[in-house]
Amino acid sequence: MSYLLVRGLARESAHWFDFPSALAARTGARVESIDVAGCGTQRGRAPLPSVPWLARDVARRFRERPSGARGSGWVIVGLSLGGMITLELCRILPGCFEGAVIINASSRLTPIGERLSLRGVCTLLRALGSSDALVRERSVLALTSSLPPEAQRRHAERAAAIARERPPSRASVLAQLLSAARFVPPPPSGLAVPLTFVCSRRDRLVSPRCTRDLAAFYSGSVLEHPWAGHDLPLDDPDWLCELLVTTVTPSPQI
Repeated sequence: MSYLLVRGLARESAHWFDFPSALAARTGARVESIDVAGCGTQRGRAPLPSVPWLARDVARRFRERPSGARGSGWVIVGLSLGGMITLELCRILPGCFEGAVIINASSRLTPIGERLSLRGVCTLLRALGSSDALVRERSVLALTSSLPPEAQRRHAERAAAIARERPPSRASVLAQLLSAARFVPPPPSGLAVPLTFVCSRRDRLVSPRCTRDLAAFYSGSVLEHPWAGHDLPLDDPDWLCELLVTTVTPSPQI
């Protein structure tokens, strides 16, 4: 089995921090991540404001990888905007993934007021307007993490270093934000992949109702973390690793 990780709004592979190594150590599996257009290795490419476009772009680059070309035994894990892209990838790459985990995602199934909190909008706008990377990251983590202040401070310093080295453009962040706002989930009939939905009960950015609505749309259930914030892999990587090991079972090979 192999895992493919897809991050969310204005985030890149490096923002998974210690989760990939923790997952690899727990499972012995190959763990890879892929950046969304506008961030990380793809920060020089302007994304279109469309989740299907973002997913097609990820799909092309994934299939060009030697590992992706083999296309067997993959479980895909998407967080937030990455979860929306994950659902699209399951539609446009049939037979490529044997399981999919969607964490703290949202869609137009849920009223806009539940999909992004007013506090979240204000925080994101302030972050976009600040020239100080550490100030931005402290503000974002105060919204997306439930870790103690000292832990948030350490992670904010790591995130600020990433931002200084590979900052996404404001235009790219706004395009990704608009993509998320427009997202309509693909019909259940078009997805033949076992789906696992996960949410954080103390998510202060996106209401857990969004995940519950998606799960109901796909006739699935929701696994809920009791105290983590929006960035669940940061707040409790061990819990998420255990969930992937014990709950996500790939479909049998034919």
